[in-house]
Amino acid sequence: MSDFKPVPKALLAAGLLFAGICWYLSFSLSAHLWWPIWVAPIPILYCSLQLKSKWAFLYAFTGYLIGRLSWVPYLSSVLPVPLVFMFTLTMPLIFAVLLTIARKVMITYSHWSTVFVLPVLVTSVEYLSFLTSRDGTMGSIAYTQSDFLPAVQVASLTGIQGITFLITFIPSAITLIIYRYQHKQSIRGLTLLTIGIFAATMLWGEVRLNHTIAGTPTKIGMIAIDRQAYHQDLAKGQDQDQYLADLYLDNVGTLAKQGAEIILFPEKMFTVRETHRAAFLQQFKDSAIAHHVSIVACISNQKENYYENSAWVIGEDGVLLEDYQKVNLFAGELLDSIKPGKEPGMFQRKGRLEGVAICKDMDFQHYISKYGSASCNIIYVPAWDFDQDGWLHSRMAIMRSVENGFGMIRNARRGRLTVNDYCGRVLYEANCDNGTPAILSGNIEIQHHPTLYNKWGDWFSILNAIASLVCIALLVKARRM
Repeated sequence: MSDFKPVPKALLAAGLLFAGICWYLSFSLSAHLWWPIWVAPIPILYCSLQLKSKWAFLYAFTGYLIGRLSWVPYLSSVLPVPLVFMFTLTMPLIFAVLLTIARKVMITYSHWSTVFVLPVLVTSVEYLSFLTSRDGTMGSIAYTQSDFLPAVQVASLTGIQGITFLITFIPSAITLIIYRYQHKQSIRGLTLLTIGIFAATMLWGEVRLNHTIAGTPTKIGMIAIDRQAYHQDLAKGQDQDQYLADLYLDNVGTLAKQGAEIILFPEKMFTVRETHRAAFLQQFKDSAIAHHVSIVACISNQKENYYENSAWVIGEDGVLLEDYQKVNLFAGELLDSIKPGKEPGMFQRKGRLEGVAICKDMDFQHYISKYGSASCNIIYVPAWDFDQDGWLHSRMAIMRSVENGFGMIRNARRGRLTVNDYCGRVLYEANCDNGTPAILSGNIEIQHHPTLYNKWGDWFSILNAIASLVCIALLVKARRM
């Protein structure tokens, strides 16, 4: 039981500042540091165990808010001011509520097993948000670990929810070990449990990263043209869409000479009116045949009173292998009268099952798991980012590779061009965040690696959801004691 002894103001201020800075660096769209979030919650949780409930809530809210401020410049560039405020305040509010619940259970029951309360609650809330949010998994703290490959591999077992659990459990355990030691309580079991969970995770990560099976090597090519091309003053009567199509097609030969077997273009290369669709499609078919390459081209297809965001997959013999319609749209596309598709885009190429998805599709864990469950060998992703979020959005997509066991090729306007394997290793990368032209080619082995997450789905999240109900029951009981 806590005695609520006065915490020195200097310690409170230092802990708040330390946690806030660590969260700020972890959530930053430019720092890309994986480690600060592992230590950020420690001073907050430690001090909260010695504060009264209302002060613990305010303390946790303030620290997390400092961290979430790192997103304000980006959010301000893509959202109206009221939504920026709402998004920035909501996540610290949720975290403060969850931490206050965990604190109450820890203090009341004074048992080592209460270390699971905070990670279970955070993981469950994230999972529920994945099921209900129109932005899919975008708010997950798991993406902060994209560069920490051994930890990332747990997603192949549990989905990214396992990463969220891990980076919440470890600081919770360290805090409780310190707290119990100071109160002369046994820490042996908790210490061994903490070391065991962390060691098992790292061991699995290293085993998976070093498990190699020879696949089919394929050379790919990508091109992103200068953003200024979309704002050119053309001669009277010259067609803007044809001008853009020609710019992209002019690069097919260059990439083919470099050995590319399949060429991926970014999202919404240009707009195609329905009456001109056949003519534009034929140009890409002719280019594929002429250079003996496969092409993935993503266009905005204008119908009578709506649009379709479509990706054409054209074989090297000019056959249209797939005409995929983007399924998961962001709010701006809905306002622009874009009609969503209904089915995943999968096709046979050279005897292998491959897939295509478009940009925001990759934010949705359950949707992309359909590709993994079908044993898709690789996925091609035309995309369009917003300058500042290029790194994050590319890594969100890469996490789907880890969960589902396939490699990925992603080409994003105003973002990143990436080639990654099934472990989430970035094999090749080019940056066109600021709209400058970029070209990228490289080799990838096309193969599928079955994952437990493919087979068992959300087993870990469901387990956490059940455990969270137990935590709530303990909270209710604690309030009656």
